[in-house]
Amino acid sequence: MFSTAPNVTGFVASMNKDCTKFFSKTAVEKTGEELSASLTKLTLDALQEYEKENGVFPTRVIVYRDGTGDAEMGIVRNYEVPQIEAAFQSVNHDPEFIFVVVEKRITTRFFMVQDGRKLANPPAGTVVDRTVTSDSLYDFYLVSQKQSKGTASPSHYVVIHDTGTLSADQVQRLSYLLTHMYWNWPGSVRVPNVCLYAHKIAYMHGQHLFKTPDPKMAKSLFYL
Repeated sequence: MFSTAPNVTGFVASMNKDCTKFFSKTAVEKTGEELSASLTKLTLDALQEYEKENGVFPTRVIVYRDGTGDAEMGIVRNYEVPQIEAAFQSVNHDPEFIFVVVEKRITTRFFMVQDGRKLANPPAGTVVDRTVTSDSLYDFYLVSQKQSKGTASPSHYVVIHDTGTLSADQVQRLSYLLTHMYWNWPGSVRVPNVCLYAHKIAYMHGQHLFKTPDPKMAKSLFYL
């Protein structure tokens, strides 16, 4: 997963099947936009590190991309997805590849009816993937946190590239499970853990370090 803060891309990749070991890097962007031009190099570094750790390349790559909006969805598909595919080609590897854009800044809200007329927040784990979703996109809404006060805020997931064999239900379940695996919080968070990790390292680079973190620290979550 990666997240783009102003001029800095944070990139975090899981290194084992349990998604408990990570490889984290940053890259400085020259465009000044919320798009990354560094994904081929970042992905290649992660692939090589994964092979070093496991003896093989991953058979499936799922990317969660944070920090963009509806207006840039097509640009991300046409500009960033090919960069990752170029990394696969450079090592002569063709994994299943799913690219998911995660949107947090949305105004959509969902409610459930209790006792015939009382409105309440939906329970954590609620997925909405029909009726109010797009006719032209592969998308769904996920409420990942229990909200006892105020209104629950779902996140919007849009799958803009999919050459994998996972069903929509499996992608939704994986997305929800990953919201429970952020080390700095005992419960679930609003987005998959890697989204927050990437945001954290990008923020640390852009606001505090002002330089690329030492490569020796790439396999530790030092930025939490």
